[in-house]
Amino acid sequence: MQVLRVLPEVRSAHFERSRPSPDRMTIYVSRYGDLDPNSVWSGTRQVSVARAWLWAFRRRWDVVQLPEPLWLRALPLTLSVGLAVRVSDLVFRRKTWIGTYAMENSDPSSLLRGIPGGSSGVIFGVIRFLSGLIYDRMALASGAAHDCYAAVRLLPKRGEVAHFQDLPEECRDEVSEKNQRVTFLGVLEQRKGVLDLLSAWAESGLGRAGWELAVAGAGPLAGDVARAAEDDSSILPLGMIDRQEMHKLMARTSIVVLPSRREGRWREQIGLSIVEGLAHGCHIVATPDTGLSEWLRLHGHDVLPDEFTVADLTAALRNAARNQLDPAAVRASLPPLDCRVRAENWMRQAVSE
Repeated sequence: MQVLRVLPEVRSAHFERSRPSPDRMTIYVSRYGDLDPNSVWSGTRQVSVARAWLWAFRRRWDVVQLPEPLWLRALPLTLSVGLAVRVSDLVFRRKTWIGTYAMENSDPSSLLRGIPGGSSGVIFGVIRFLSGLIYDRMALASGAAHDCYAAVRLLPKRGEVAHFQDLPEECRDEVSEKNQRVTFLGVLEQRKGVLDLLSAWAESGLGRAGWELAVAGAGPLAGDVARAAEDDSSILPLGMIDRQEMHKLMARTSIVVLPSRREGRWREQIGLSIVEGLAHGCHIVATPDTGLSEWLRLHGHDVLPDEFTVADLTAALRNAARNQLDPAAVRASLPPLDCRVRAENWMRQAVSE
């Protein structure tokens, strides 16, 4: 079985949350800053959008994994490769199964922001038509993703749909000792809630109680984090860290916080730091926008209310510190196999069914 995975932007998690296979080729257009070259498999190539369709057309693929249709920035890549596969099927009289892992969870009104009112219906009509031609299987990463795709009428009518929760398996290199540490891991920008977090940390009093706030990442608010650290020795600005450093950080972290807020068309889909934290047995304090919000609530983590305030975030941090979940219980709540791997296996099963 020959599998082609197509990624607009690649990061280490795309490889760590999957399984290498000699029958799979991964092509990508650009890379995130946190990509660790050591995590990249053999059989991975960087290509231009203009050449990506050639990979799809010239070779015989049994399964092609494409970006989701609501990844609007990636549409030129998605549609060009998807249509190339379908033309190749017609020319060579064969069948290629095309699947996608869908995470988008915004409401339709947010997705349409910035699109002129008269053209929005036409644009989504074209996306629906072409998606109907291209996709055979859609794996949904959360209940919120299902609601989003149902609202814009993009669930496959002739294809198959499967529901997953974008949960990791536990990290096998976990240590038993946790420090009194709260960690933020991500881009240091307004929509990630960095300024809210700094204010909430000062109000929480956790630093005076012996806790530390580790802030890992880079971005436009790095200066604000540095200034806050000058005034409060319990704040540790770590800057950009590599994957090995990330695992070491999370292994000793008790609480992971991600207080993101919606901005324009953007909404936190899952939150990579939430996934990393769960894999390492951390208690999560999460934005209400994550597609994992319901699962997190059911399993005792702290999910902030809609339109949360700094006071809400302060209260959530204090509660997490007082009522921290047992790391072993957090790890035990995770599936034995990463949900991304399960979704990929489901897509590949189409060939044999």
